[in-house]
Amino acid sequence: MLVVKSYSKEFENEWEEFVGSSVNGTFMQERKFLGYHPSDKFSDHSLIFMENNRIIAVLPAAVVQQEDKCILHSHPGASHGGLIIKSSLGTPKCLELVNALVEYCAMTGFDYIRLKPVPRVYHSELSDQLDFALRFSGFKIEYTELATALELKEGEEHFLKQVMSSTAFRNYQKALKSGLSIIDDADINDYWGVLENKLKLRHNAKPTHTLEEIKYLKALYPDRIKLFAAYKGEILTAGVLVFLLNERVINCFYIAHDDRYQNLRPLNLIFGYMMEWGQKNSFSYLDWGISTEEKGSSVNTGLFRFKESYGGHGVLRECYLYDVNSK
Repeated sequence: MLVVKSYSKEFENEWEEFVGSSVNGTFMQERKFLGYHPSDKFSDHSLIFMENNRIIAVLPAAVVQQEDKCILHSHPGASHGGLIIKSSLGTPKCLELVNALVEYCAMTGFDYIRLKPVPRVYHSELSDQLDFALRFSGFKIEYTELATALELKEGEEHFLKQVMSSTAFRNYQKALKSGLSIIDDADINDYWGVLENKLKLRHNAKPTHTLEEIKYLKALYPDRIKLFAAYKGEILTAGVLVFLLNERVINCFYIAHDDRYQNLRPLNLIFGYMMEWGQKNSFSYLDWGISTEEKGSSVNTGLFRFKESYGGHGVLRECYLYDVNSK
């Protein structure tokens, strides 16, 4: 008998262990990560799916009110989430799992279910049986975004020259001769002003996180949040703040450079360094994140062109929506 339970603190250790051994989990689905948000920021409504007193799936989620509709939403405190499962969960059980989720939401008074699954490059094995179960059960694609990721091939010689465009590789070589140095776990305090200035100038925006939040997360995950930075002497010229969300993928969370040093091509140097670093440390992908805007309805072609010049290719990020009252 499949039982659906609301998450409570007593399940924390079991939850963390399950996510760590899942086929599609990252540290963004861990309670340790979700718990860094102030308790009043989200109305947590995470779910645990159990069979014979054993967890077979978890769903990090929160209640979101949209006009007069009540939505069970993939946890807004994470970039993605959805149902987290183990590779051993077969197609019939995935169908049963999704049906149990729908029935729970109908009984609890939700109007919609919105899920943003973890992208496939983060999965340790094929697990499309879960997506099939969602679509078979009536979940619709509400919107699609597109990220760019590079497959890292361990031990392949002349990898950078093979995958980069001739212009990107030429700029990388120029950066190598520019006198810049790379630090792969730089001081976030050095970077934050550069990031804030860049976002304000280009998008009139602020970082998603405050400096204090990032420093707190860095303390929680000291080996899994890193700042790759290029310095001219003691001056930070550019940086890429990455989340090593699991053992497979390097996720570029913030990318920024100081325009005064753009002629030195510091980002070109950082990306080349990260590609080689990822190879040496057995990562499978370097994920530059999305270059679509407004839920995929706008395409930043310049940003796509830049990322694809390093050998990156498109990775779908889909959002599912289910109308509970349509059943």
